[in-house]
Amino acid sequence: MTARVLGIELRRSTAAVLGALVAALGAAGLWVLALSRQTGLWDPQWTMLAAYQRIMLVLLWPLALGGGAWQARRERRCGTEELLGTTPTPPWRRALPSAVAMAGCLVLGYLAILAAGAVRVAGKTDYLPGDWLHIAAVGALTLVAAGWLGMGVGRLLPSACTPPVLVVAGFLVLLVPVQLSKSAEPGPASLLVPNLTTDLDEFTTVAGSVSQAQTLWFLGLAGSGLVLLMAARRRTAVTAPLPALLGLVLALPLLGAAPASGLQRDAGAAAEVCTHDGGPTVCVTKVHEQGLAELVGPARRALKLLAKLPAAPTSVHEVTGDRPGPQPTGEAWLHSDTYLPGRGWVTGSQDALVVRILAGAGTRPCEPIAHGPRAIAAAWLYGRYPAPGQDVMPGEEADARTAAWRKLRALPAEEQARRIAAVREAELDCRGDLAEVLTKGTR
Repeated sequence: MTARVLGIELRRSTAAVLGALVAALGAAGLWVLALSRQTGLWDPQWTMLAAYQRIMLVLLWPLALGGGAWQARRERRCGTEELLGTTPTPPWRRALPSAVAMAGCLVLGYLAILAAGAVRVAGKTDYLPGDWLHIAAVGALTLVAAGWLGMGVGRLLPSACTPPVLVVAGFLVLLVPVQLSKSAEPGPASLLVPNLTTDLDEFTTVAGSVSQAQTLWFLGLAGSGLVLLMAARRRTAVTAPLPALLGLVLALPLLGAAPASGLQRDAGAAAEVCTHDGGPTVCVTKVHEQGLAELVGPARRALKLLAKLPAAPTSVHEVTGDRPGPQPTGEAWLHSDTYLPGRGWVTGSQDALVVRILAGAGTRPCEPIAHGPRAIAAAWLYGRYPAPGQDVMPGEEADARTAAWRKLRALPAEEQARRIAAVREAELDCRGDLAEVLTKGTR
């Protein structure tokens, strides 16, 4: 197949139009979220961008499937089906340029979506994980598989109804796992669909075994589409399921060993990046490395205030919600949800960031979160109530918190310090009723 033949195919087939349509719909799916300020679903991290593209395949994959079927009807639409059937050129040679053009345009369309999102992600994080490219590559492969499968089915059933039926059927098939994921634990079968059914956060990625299994499965599915498209006779089309079955057989053991959700923790994103300037250590997660310089000043101010307590912490660490306890006594922990890529530490001011670190006397929030005692501990360490960032609307909770603050301040200074230290001790290992600890000073 020469470049000239491929160029003619690109000009005369619907592949270029389909690729452009995929790119336009995908890019619009990314940027329409900007109108409602929801780009946080995909722009904080490269893995999230690649994963959100995979979520959009619930629409793009059926489109590629139907577009492939439409392309396969070209000879019948032009009235040249019988004429070309009398030529000595084998069917596979006539179909190959069209299949290559379809695959190339779909991949370029998918890459255009990636490029549309990359301009925003690149400015928000310095973390570049290695597996995001694999997640994106699998997504592109699934579109190729859809295009070729649609072409194969379209050649086998060259009816004008085939393309729209495939679009609707493909959408309904992909929609089922999405709905099931809302009410039940997903199983290995849900990982055989091209689209991801759950959102990722900055510290989550698709398990490597899942990406490998999906690669094998969709390679097999693409192979089945090619067999259908290039079969010389309809009788030989019965062999078309074999590549897909082979891919399925190879993929299922990998999916069985993967997490039920198909997701796992991204250890690289959660790895610590720390200061080394001789002052108290301040650490953030790798994915939030851009926020380290902004955190250093408030974190060290918080450590000075925490020094009022016995066995006071000497370092501040940003931690993710799934980091196991107990919390080391020498560390103050700041939850990672305090930082938003592109917006920084979303506390309103540096004073409010200091208070956020002081919450619970420098501890992570336990479940259930005792907001009142944690806020009172932060206010006591800061020196006033409400402390910056603690403004609350009037109500029963605010009244109860104010009453607890006044009772605490009415105690001797040593007793106040003892109770705040007890709050910290209780939160370090998440044991005890925090409200009772603040009231009595014991667990």
